[in-house]
Amino acid sequence: MKILKGLLGVLMLALGMVATSSAPALAVARSSIVSAAQDELNNSSRNYQTSSECNFYTGYFRGGWKDTSGCPTTDGIKWAKSEWCADFAKYVWKKAGVTYADVPETSGGILTGWARSFREYGEAYGTWHSRGSGYTPQPGDAIVFDWDGGGIDHVGLVTSANSSTVYTIEGNTDGGHTRAHSRSRSSSDIVGYSEPVGATNRPSGRVSIYGVLSDGSLTYTALDAATGKRTHGAIHGAPLPFTPKALATLDFNTVLITDTTGKLYRINVISNSGDTLVHNPPILLGTGWTHDLLAFDSTYLYGIADGALRRYTLNATDTLTAAGITNNTLIGEGFTLKTLTATGTKWILGTTAGGALISYHINGAGSWDRYQLRDTTWQVFDHLLSPGAGLYYGHRPEGSLHAYLDANPYDGQGDDLSGQTPIDTEGWTQTLLSAQPNTVTSS
Repeated sequence: MKILKGLLGVLMLALGMVATSSAPALAVARSSIVSAAQDELNNSSRNYQTSSECNFYTGYFRGGWKDTSGCPTTDGIKWAKSEWCADFAKYVWKKAGVTYADVPETSGGILTGWARSFREYGEAYGTWHSRGSGYTPQPGDAIVFDWDGGGIDHVGLVTSANSSTVYTIEGNTDGGHTRAHSRSRSSSDIVGYSEPVGATNRPSGRVSIYGVLSDGSLTYTALDAATGKRTHGAIHGAPLPFTPKALATLDFNTVLITDTTGKLYRINVISNSGDTLVHNPPILLGTGWTHDLLAFDSTYLYGIADGALRRYTLNATDTLTAAGITNNTLIGEGFTLKTLTATGTKWILGTTAGGALISYHINGAGSWDRYQLRDTTWQVFDHLLSPGAGLYYGHRPEGSLHAYLDANPYDGQGDDLSGQTPIDTEGWTQTLLSAQPNTVTSS
């Protein structure tokens, strides 16, 4: 049946009978595709096949006609037996919302269990690029391979690329696992790339930034992520009744602030839309918070004190209480960072006094992955903040704010990080700054 379906797909393409939706293509964030692929790479419950080639992804799409005997069940899906690189890539695209990736092959969908169907997808929708075309692969693209000259027989997903190397996440590789790879872009094994329909890299959304002035008053500023233009503020209110030390933004109207005596406060903002910022009196959550830096990734709160990195779980944001801060976990020592921000769930980014820019994937107590994106020059920034989607802002002491875009903030590579013109050359006089996490997407 698989062979018949593949032949039917080729015949439909040859006759121009492409099964497409009449609905317009929807934009999909390339960063969302990479994030979905990374999630599957890290999902130990299904990032492999059994000794009998049972795998989750074939079961998800083709369990109705593939052999499932002796296969386990995960998340309600009975695993099935087959080669599964294409099923993996299709699953990630569908999970990220790629246009037409959700059309079943049994209903005329182009994407099937064949790796070559990803080339057929690109040819059908005008997004195919052969290896020799000069195209630079983009995050979220499908990359297809021919190992022996006999036709396309493998597919993976691009996470990033530079002039010489393409980085991927691939299913059913290295003996039946999901793995990250780096490959030469000039390799004759690469046939080409298919872009997801509607995929873009341009950041979009509202960037909400809270800060503290030298007099202790809280500020709010809004930026347009695409242009960097200020859309509101900075506005501020009355000075706080303590001397702030570290700041983390939890949501649109909630921040955490420590003071110089080690007290942690929650501040709920009543209004940040007018000419003045109005907030409730600070609520004391606890003592002993001697952290020099704080950051929040939408799930976890991170704090660094004397080089020790700790992670906490928060059960709420605007109604957070002391009892709602749990799982005080020492991640490790030696985190001598000058700045700190969160770029995604379990990902933090910081700079050192020597100018290095370092990304960390935090696995748990005593376990993290460290990636040095830059060796020098970032010592000029005294604050680093990120609203998501690989968009980073660096603040300099003279009051300028600079934007950078990381095409894939989770690949551990620095060569896809591009600098932008300054957002403002002056005017950012805050002594503390923090952005609301995960408010920006690529669109």
